[in-house]
Amino acid sequence: MKKGWRIVGVIVLVAVLLGAVAVGVGLMTGADSVRIYSVLDNRYHITMYYEYAQQVMDILLAELA
Repeated sequence: MKKGWRIVGVIVLVAVLLGAVAVGVGLMTGADSVRIYSVLDNRYHITMYYEYAQQVMDILLAELA
């Protein structure tokens, strides 16, 4: 099982590195960071996940208080 998690970790690391390289190349070739964010948000719904995480944190903090 430990070997399986290592493989999953390597795949995630490679995906993150490729994403960082793609954003870096986009910035170096003159793309606007707002445009890069909007393209990624349209594809991967970054804003939706961020708002969901905020709502979960608000609920957890309200329950703990």
